[in-house]
Amino acid sequence: MLALLAVGIWYRFSYPQFSFINLSVERPQALKIAKGFIQEFTGKALDDYQNATVFGATRFADQYLQKAIGFKKEIEFLKEQDFELFYWYIRFFKENQKEEYRVTVSAATGQVTGYSHTINDTDFREDFTEANARNRAIQFLRDHFGFDLARYDLHSHSTANHDQRVDYSFSWEKKGIYIPWSKIKEDGGAKLLTSVSVSGDDILSFGKGSLDIPESFQRDIDRKMNVGRNLAILFRLFFFLLLTGSVFYTIVRRNDLIMHRVKRFCIGITIFLFVLQIIAQFNEFEGVLFNYPTTSSFASYLWRYLTNLVMDVFIVTISILMPSLAGESLRYEAYPEKRHASFLHYLNSSFFSREVSSRIALGYLVAVIMIGLQSLAFAVGQRYLGVWVEYTWMAQLSSSYLPFLAAFILGASAGISEEISFRMFSINLGKRFLKNTFWAVFCASLIWGYGHSTYLVFPMWFRGLEVMCLGLFLSWVYLRYGLITTLVAHFLFDVFWVSSAYL
Repeated sequence: MLALLAVGIWYRFSYPQFSFINLSVERPQALKIAKGFIQEFTGKALDDYQNATVFGATRFADQYLQKAIGFKKEIEFLKEQDFELFYWYIRFFKENQKEEYRVTVSAATGQVTGYSHTINDTDFREDFTEANARNRAIQFLRDHFGFDLARYDLHSHSTANHDQRVDYSFSWEKKGIYIPWSKIKEDGGAKLLTSVSVSGDDILSFGKGSLDIPESFQRDIDRKMNVGRNLAILFRLFFFLLLTGSVFYTIVRRNDLIMHRVKRFCIGITIFLFVLQIIAQFNEFEGVLFNYPTTSSFASYLWRYLTNLVMDVFIVTISILMPSLAGESLRYEAYPEKRHASFLHYLNSSFFSREVSSRIALGYLVAVIMIGLQSLAFAVGQRYLGVWVEYTWMAQLSSSYLPFLAAFILGASAGISEEISFRMFSINLGKRFLKNTFWAVFCASLIWGYGHSTYLVFPMWFRGLEVMCLGLFLSWVYLRYGLITTLVAHFLFDVFWVSSAYL
């Protein structure tokens, strides 16, 4: 009944807030569109160029519009102005060569909304006057976007003098579009811009539409995010103390019979998470290609990347081994009657049983309830506390070769590591020393909640409070129904949210 109620709450409050996302154009189609555009526009086939395609979103525009005019009016603005929040970004490049091409393709319509051609400073272009360059830019915009100069004012123009050419850049702002974000006039407002750069008869770059956001807003966002960063630093400090405590406890009780019984299983979990993280990085390899600096050889760039990858992943995943060992021993001491609150019971019996199946099924219901609880929390926050959320992150897995695999790995890694660290280890450690279940649960949930403070939910303290409440609920489920139920629920909850944009 709670799960059914949660579905209704989510559909009422949360679904409308990301149902506007349109990801109709997939990576292969975007790459094909970009290649076709460059060949038609420049006459180059680019067969000898490498390419990389990543997914992008205009984060600042989403933040600004939500803050300035609210979510509903933001959706109206996006439709009225044909403004794209989500896009594919395709790069064509050669090793050790500065010249490259970049194309932006709308994820909703497949329209080419941006383009840039990077060339050497010494490359020659025929001499154009500024008036000719401006006429060339206007004509290009008319031909490709139906640009009506009467609806725009000149926003800026600049000149860059090179040895063998002169580059001209122009931008126009659309009349009637001025969106202030505060009641203070001096804070400024956003303008909708269209821009073009011209060199000789060549169009070096263009952008169909971008939001010119006041610097005062960007500084205000940075100030707000500092709160989240500071809270996250505190979380890292407490997590380091917890990790140190788990190492100390494991060393002191290295001869503990329970640790010896679960040691192989915990090492297996660590290896499993390590392999998952390596697979995840290769699944995101398109981003590695996209960020390749052509001043370096590709082989040396790849070697540096792989070396750092293995070391970073090893450090991150090995940190789960000690909390898992210590948590098993502490659970037996703190809650000897709660056999289902660790893996030991199932290692001594079986993971393949009707009991385990029922706890997995219960995990699905718990995940749905968590989604409803979070939707309700955000609805209350948005209505009474001035909360606003950036939604562009929901399509973050699109750059992966296999988004479903990325969702699985993210959910499995977070679910396993966090449930072991903040439920099995932290709660049992708290009960061992505080002698009180409530305070053990509260402290563990507080630390876990404010470890999420860097997520773009404003004000920054709200995200930690919301996740802490979910942590209190998960802790109750953990103590009542066991670790497997919370593992499944946490996994499904994370997978749902990183996949929600594709619904």
